[in-house]
Amino acid sequence: MGDAAASFSLPQGNFELRRAGAEQAEEMLNLLTEAAVVMEQQGHKQWHPSLFTLDLMNQYLTEREVYILWHEEKAAGMFTLQYGDPAYWGERDDPGYGYLHRLTVRFSYRGLGLGEKMLSFTESYLLSKGAKGFRLDCVSHLPTLNDYYQRQGFQFVAEQDMSGRKVNLYEKTFSP
Repeated sequence: MGDAAASFSLPQGNFELRRAGAEQAEEMLNLLTEAAVVMEQQGHKQWHPSLFTLDLMNQYLTEREVYILWHEEKAAGMFTLQYGDPAYWGERDDPGYGYLHRLTVRFSYRGLGLGEKMLSFTESYLLSKGAKGFRLDCVSHLPTLNDYYQRQGFQFVAEQDMSGRKVNLYEKTFSP
């Protein structure tokens, strides 16, 4: 595996965030499918397990930066990052921003602040690349998830209708 993009220690042990390669496509699929199953079990209509395929994982690896958070060589979480998202942001789309998608933490690792650590890494990384800011979308019907992103400093921009599925657009704009 490649060099760590970031690492940190918690009482549970050491964690390393690494850029994913083609050899991790199956692990990505497992993480996202497992997250979708948990969401369905909890009654959240967000991701469906059938949404994720190995072909989609390979597409992510081609079109985006994908990061996996590892704990003792076990995948604990992941996210994807891209530079433009016209499907969600429409006329607001700006390649000067980083767009986060598919942030997930494996259920057995939730409650440790790992999502915040991945968001903090991404913000620092984007700042180091000279990005204007950091954007993401979140389904509007899950207030707890929307509150989570707002607590991380993301500002509501707009609600977007994605063919009947409403999402809230959020951003952090970096000061020049």
